[in-house]
Amino acid sequence: MSSVTHTQTDSRTDRTPFSAQGYTHAEFFIEGVPGTGDHADDRRSGIALIATRQPDIDAAPLRKEFLLEEGTRRGHVSFDIEEGWSYSIESINARVSLAYLSGGDGLLDRGITFMDVIPQSSNDGTMGTSDALPLHPVGDLGSFHESHGRARSHFEPFNHWMNDPNGLCRFQGRYHLYYQFNPYGWNWDNMHWGHAVSTDLVHWTHLPVALFPQARLHQGQDRSGGAFSGSAVPVDESGKPCPGDEAHAIRFFLTRHMEVPGDPSSLLEYQTTCESVNGIDMGPEDIVVRRPEDSDHPELGLDFRDPKVEWRFRRNDAIADDAAVMVVASNVAKESVEQQHYDFSWAPSTDLREGWYADAPRDTKGQRQADGARVPALAMFTADPTKGISTAEDWQYEGVAFADTAHTESFTYECPDLFPLDGEDVAVAALMKFRDGGGRFQPVLWYTGDIVGADDAAASARFRARTAGLCDFGTSYYAVQSFADDRGRRIAIGWLSDWFGVRQENEYAANGVMSLPRELHVRNGRLTSRPVEEVYDHLVGESLAIESLDAKGVDGAVPTMHVPVPSNAYYADVCLPDDTDFDLRIAAHSSERSLHLTRENGITRVWTKGAPTDDLYLSTGTEEIRRVEIFYDRGVAEIFLNDGEAAGAVLSNCTDIDGSFEATLSADMTGQATVELRALHGIWE
Repeated sequence: MSSVTHTQTDSRTDRTPFSAQGYTHAEFFIEGVPGTGDHADDRRSGIALIATRQPDIDAAPLRKEFLLEEGTRRGHVSFDIEEGWSYSIESINARVSLAYLSGGDGLLDRGITFMDVIPQSSNDGTMGTSDALPLHPVGDLGSFHESHGRARSHFEPFNHWMNDPNGLCRFQGRYHLYYQFNPYGWNWDNMHWGHAVSTDLVHWTHLPVALFPQARLHQGQDRSGGAFSGSAVPVDESGKPCPGDEAHAIRFFLTRHMEVPGDPSSLLEYQTTCESVNGIDMGPEDIVVRRPEDSDHPELGLDFRDPKVEWRFRRNDAIADDAAVMVVASNVAKESVEQQHYDFSWAPSTDLREGWYADAPRDTKGQRQADGARVPALAMFTADPTKGISTAEDWQYEGVAFADTAHTESFTYECPDLFPLDGEDVAVAALMKFRDGGGRFQPVLWYTGDIVGADDAAASARFRARTAGLCDFGTSYYAVQSFADDRGRRIAIGWLSDWFGVRQENEYAANGVMSLPRELHVRNGRLTSRPVEEVYDHLVGESLAIESLDAKGVDGAVPTMHVPVPSNAYYADVCLPDDTDFDLRIAAHSSERSLHLTRENGITRVWTKGAPTDDLYLSTGTEEIRRVEIFYDRGVAEIFLNDGEAAGAVLSNCTDIDGSFEATLSADMTGQATVELRALHGIWE
C-alpha cells in the first residue's frame, strides 16, 4: 500500500467524528471497488483519515490516505491516532467491512471498540471517490446485541463469518480464544485469526485480529486459503511448555493453506509456528512441519492441516516423559495401516454407522462415491521440549498415530486432538465429507484407548481405540478444540456451524457462534462433556419457575408445564424419576416453527418443525434419561443429558425476543419430576 499525508481545507460537514478514547490506532478492513472515471484518481481505491486538532476546529484538517496497490483487492490498514484530535473517515472507491479502535494501555482489560459502519452512498457499503463514511463507536456491546436480537450467552464476533476455535489456552491469568475469521463478509473466505480473552470463560473481551492471510491471496480470486486452524502452548523463557499462569509467552502452531479453487491437486498445506509475549502481537512466523515424503511410512494425503500440540501425556513405551506431541489431520491408504476394531458407545448404533460420502450437507446417499481405499488419519510428530519446539529440526515424524479404518466413507480428518484424560488417552477428530445415518454432516468423533508402541515399522500404530462415539448428537458442533487449564481441567470449545442454513444473513448479525466451554471427562470408557462450573456461577441467573410434576398431573391430566421466557434465553433443569417418555418444547415461533427434545419408545431425539433440519434423525445415543439440562439462547440450543453422558448443540430459527418453554411428561411416570427454569445472563454485561 501507499500513503500520502497533506493538509487541506475542507468545508464538508457530513462526517461523523470520533476521538481516540485512550486508544492509539484506528484499524480498518477495506475492499476496493475501482471507479469508472477517465482520470487515474477516479480509479484508485483506499481510505483516508481526516484529523482535526481540538479545540481549534477552524484549522485546516490533516488528511492521511492509504491506497490499495494496483492489483490488490483488499487490505487491512492501521492509522495512528492520539488524544486531542477529532477524526473522521472518507472511503475512496472502497467498502469498509470492519473498523475498530485498538492499542493503548490496558488493552487486554478494556478490549477494542468496534465502530458501526453506516453506508451512505449505497446499501452495500460501496462509496464513491472521497465519500464521507459515518462511523459510530459501539461502547456497549451488550446493548448492541440486545437491540439486534442476537444471542446473549454465547460468544460471537461483532459481525461477519467465524468458524473453528484456535489457540485455546490459559496465559497469565486469562483464557485466550482465537478463531477462524473473515472480516470481509457473511461467508467463508480467506482466513484470519480473530481473538478474544476472558478471566472466567464466560465474559469475553474482543481484541485485534491476530493473524492474516498470505499477501498473495489479496491480489486476486484465483487462490484461496490463509491462516488455517492451529493450537497454542504456553512456554517459559527457555521455550519449554509450562502452566499458563507461569508462562513467559504463547507459542502458536497453525496451518498455512493455499489452493486453486476447484483444483484439489493444487492444495498446499504446511505447519508454521510463531510466538507472542502478550497474546496480541505475533512474532515472526516460520515453517516447522511439512508433509512428510518418507518411504518408510504410509503416504499422507495432500490434506495435511490443523496441528494440535499437547505435552501432558503419561510416560509409556511410546512417548518419552514430558514429550511434546503434535497431531495433524490427513488421510492414508487403508491397507497401509493397522486395521482398527473398536466398540461404538451409542444406542442404537445404526443411525451412526449407516453413513455416506457427502461433498455438501445436503448430498444424499449414493449421490457421490467415496474413495474407499483411503481413510482418515492422524499424523504424529514429537519433540523434546528440553531441546526446543520452535524449529523444524526439533520435530520428528513418528508416522500415523491413528487411522479410522471403519470409516472408509469419510474423505479425511479435520481439527484433530490427542490428549490424556482420567487414565485414558483420547483422540478427537471430525469426519470430513461424511454424513452419518441420522443425516448429520461431518460429525466429530471421540475415541478412547491407549498410545502404544508400534508392533513393527510398517504398522506405525501409535493410538489404539477401544471405544468411540459422537462428541455431540446435534447438528452443529464442529472443529472442537481442547486444552488443559492450570487447575488441570480439560476444557473444550466447539464452533456451532450452520451446515443446513438455519441462520439468515443480517447486517447486524454474525455467521458463526461458539459453544459454551465444556469440561471433559472419561467415564466407563466414554467421553463426557458438561458446561464448566463458571457457566453455572455466572450465566445461570434468577429463577423463572420451578414445579414438581406428578404422574397424573392436575385433575388426572397429563403432567404439563408452560413457562413464558422474557428475552428468550434460559436454563432448564429437568429431573425425571424413571425412564419415562416426554416431550420438551425447547423453543417455538407460533405454531409454525419449534424445537423439541422427545423420548418415545426408548429413543431420545431432537427434532425440529419448520426448519431446514426437519428431515434429520437426531437420536442422542443414550439408553436411559434421568436428567436433562438445556441452555437456550435466542436460536442457540445446547442440551446435556445425565450430567454430561451426552451433549447436543442445535441452531434454531426460533429467535423471537421473548420465548417460552413447555414440558409434557408421561401419565405412566412413577414418582415425581422436577422442572426448574432460570434466566440466562449475557456475556457482554
